[in-house]
Amino acid sequence: GSNVTALIALLGLMRFAAAPLSSALLFLAATLLPAQARTTRPILFGPSGRISRARTKSVSCSAESSSRLASRRSSLGGLVGSTALLFGLKDRVAAADDASTELSANSDKFVTFSSGKPAPVLCTQAKEGMKKRRGIIDVSDTSIFERTECSLGGYVTKTPYTLKAPEYFEPLTGYFNGGPDPAGFLDMRLETAAFGGDRPVTIVVSDGKTPDRKNYPWIGKSSITELGNPEEFLKVFAPQLSVSEKFVSSEEIDGVTYYRYLLYKQAANYNNRKVISAAVYNGDLVTCVGLASEANWEKAKPVLLEVVNSFRVG
Repeated sequence: GSNVTALIALLGLMRFAAAPLSSALLFLAATLLPAQARTTRPILFGPSGRISRARTKSVSCSAESSSRLASRRSSLGGLVGSTALLFGLKDRVAAADDASTELSANSDKFVTFSSGKPAPVLCTQAKEGMKKRRGIIDVSDTSIFERTECSLGGYVTKTPYTLKAPEYFEPLTGYFNGGPDPAGFLDMRLETAAFGGDRPVTIVVSDGKTPDRKNYPWIGKSSITELGNPEEFLKVFAPQLSVSEKFVSSEEIDGVTYYRYLLYKQAANYNNRKVISAAVYNGDLVTCVGLASEANWEKAKPVLLEVVNSFRVG
């Protein structure tokens, strides 16, 4: 009886609310009337990404206690009595409808980092005498680093690219040939200590070239698909790679195919979590990699997924 009354009251409220409130009604009805089983399917890289390995888990709700059901009904009754709360829930449901991935970085202000253009935030560079310093980079250490303006990219690849990241990610600059790292193998490097943990969360863009490798089979290719499927490309890109867990997807955007990876390796004192997006454009490979340690992975994961998912070339 109370269930029916609550739903009728909600239907009455919909006369004065915007059309999207129907989503809120459906959401509330679903929480009130438990299903026999719910299925969750992790989506890693967006609605059009094809995941080649996904885990599906069914959770039975039939044994839910009556006390929890009573609590849900009580909460629903409170929402019916407050139009303001209902409008707030409408906004949340609308946002949830738009977010078809597991990303939840809604409170962060994202800015666009574009190669060949000035950075949208102040960059970080090592002070004189500190550029050869080794070890974990702490961009918040003002005794080592200082803020300055800088331009992005163009150090190892001429292929234009963009990505969107929270404004608290700081681009590194002033190292080898003015670039973002002492070795000169990165085109862009963003760092932040915002997620805590034992080391910073990092985003790097590179052309996949390393000092210990001479053969680059992607040179001259028009698409990453010419190097095989995502699993096959990963063996070409990193032949010695050993991981404990791997998720793979691919997506075509504006005629460019992106291979994306979520990798985990059991290791200590190491950025053992990696999110990768790779594409070949006009014969050049460009990769965007997000790195986190086990200590800050859970906090950084939704942000890194969103950043890597935003990576575009061309």
